[in-house]
Amino acid sequence: MMWLQPWAAWFLAGLPLIVLLYLLKVRRRPAVVSTLIFWQKVVQEHRRRALFQRLRSLLSLLLHLLIFALIVAALARPTFDRFVHDGTSTVLVVDIRARMNAVEPDGATRFAKAIQAALLQTRDASATRQFALLTIGPEPAVLLPFTGNERTLRETLEKLQPTEAAGAAEPAFALANDLLATRRGERRTMVFTDRKEAAPEGIIFQTVGSARDNAAIVRFAARPLPASPSTSEVFLEVRNFSDQPLKANLELRYDEKLLDVKPLALEANGKQTLVFPSLPRPGANARGQFTATLDHADALASDNIARLWLPPPRPVRVLLISSGNVFLEKALSADPAVSYEVLAPEVWNAALAAKFDVVLFDAFVPAPLPPANSFFLQRTPFNAEGAAALEQPVLTGIDSTHPILRLLDFNQTTILRAFPLTLPPPTPEWTYAAPLRAFEQALLVVGERRSNPPQRIAALGLDLTATDLPLRVAFPLLITNTVHWLAGTANEATAGLRAGEILPLAEGEKIASDQQPAITGQFQPLRNGFYPLVRGGRSAWVAVNTFAEAEADLRGAAVSAAPAVPVAALKLPAVVGNLTTWPLWRYLALGALALFTLEWSLFHRRRTE
Repeated sequence: MMWLQPWAAWFLAGLPLIVLLYLLKVRRRPAVVSTLIFWQKVVQEHRRRALFQRLRSLLSLLLHLLIFALIVAALARPTFDRFVHDGTSTVLVVDIRARMNAVEPDGATRFAKAIQAALLQTRDASATRQFALLTIGPEPAVLLPFTGNERTLRETLEKLQPTEAAGAAEPAFALANDLLATRRGERRTMVFTDRKEAAPEGIIFQTVGSARDNAAIVRFAARPLPASPSTSEVFLEVRNFSDQPLKANLELRYDEKLLDVKPLALEANGKQTLVFPSLPRPGANARGQFTATLDHADALASDNIARLWLPPPRPVRVLLISSGNVFLEKALSADPAVSYEVLAPEVWNAALAAKFDVVLFDAFVPAPLPPANSFFLQRTPFNAEGAAALEQPVLTGIDSTHPILRLLDFNQTTILRAFPLTLPPPTPEWTYAAPLRAFEQALLVVGERRSNPPQRIAALGLDLTATDLPLRVAFPLLITNTVHWLAGTANEATAGLRAGEILPLAEGEKIASDQQPAITGQFQPLRNGFYPLVRGGRSAWVAVNTFAEAEADLRGAAVSAAPAVPVAALKLPAVVGNLTTWPLWRYLALGALALFTLEWSLFHRRRTE
């Protein structure tokens, strides 16, 4: 047995004071009465019970002395040697995902309730009872390693804020297990969340919140119409996570200007898809911020607003170096966002490339290659020397995810002849890929140089004079896709980034605002909104949304049945000698409280004085 706070023994000096109070005789107050006849019997009864009166006073004295001794012993914090050497280790895991922002009927959020429950556990912190803090979010994070400092634990929990991101709980459980694996003594994990999830055996869940109805925007995307770059097509999907039907209005804005309002009538547990087929696209001086707002009051407000960025149309300037190719000129003319000029190969000058976004070489390879975004047709710098032409090649490797081949269909295209291309090895500056192949032969080579601004190159190995591709719809689409990818405008229109996802930032790209330092390398937003992105000297925006149905469905929360209790109270030992949960001083304090209650009851029944 050891005493963690031996200084409490000084309070034992108060024992003589308690005894002294009981030794003091009560002075009787004289009173004048008319006769003593009525008092004689009372005096006789008092003399017969004098011994009992002494015993009653002695019992009262012993009870008070024992109560005082138990309180002093509790203050001294006794513990067994085993607990001093081993102790207990507890990992507190707090859920900070988007649904923890849901507001309960009493006005408090689930996150606030979880923090209060976690703060209650930290009251047990001591040198022998240490706690670590983890979070469940997009990625598990250790907020605080094991410590017995209650103040540090409380300050860390009070500063914690919820995110608007989704995430899985399993990585946090695994991280908690790894932390506990290095600890001696008793070990446990407590999770503060709104619902139980699949978890290893032994994890204690402290659930908060109640089942709530909610409606959310779960999809939001837009794109410029190919036939009219000045207009856009917007797609939305709204879901009702409730067993009751819902009526609300949906407002669509760009740059804070109201575009349209549509009434919604959602069935119970239903969804509705909305398409705005022709909306004016922002002008050249606009930010291009589209916002959809669901006008409905529910428990979670963050998923009632969705954002995306559709940049203003930026004209692409193309220089076509050709001796004359009607198909190429018609394909470039079909894209209203492209303006081009035609020059003969004889008058080519490398200095001209600086005035254009893309240079298209038709059956011409300049020497040296210009430091510009270039597209080569018929003849390319990647032609395999001495390799024979491929007769009637079969396209076996088509990477439809590459921006150049987006929406292209070669199934009905007849190809009689193609020139195999050599895929260069990657270098510290350049990376290459072949999104179009005929078995092992590359027919389309694309390369990208890591610079500021980046430089891109594309080369097509098809012999356009021996194919009907220029006569098909795929050809102008191929030219448009390639030109916009080379110019860097293909990926500007985006449906947005999910909160918690990581956005790699290329060299020269950064997230910069007046409220925070510039972010480079990678960007992981945890809150929804628009974030300014500087790319290649041009300003852009990153739209961040939650878009997670698991976070929007608030009906899975377990109803809180009882207030949170300390970990120590979750399991009481059968034998005090084998105490593993509550510290011994708590039992001493409870004993003092029980004796105090007993003494109070005996006093009011006139059994003690």
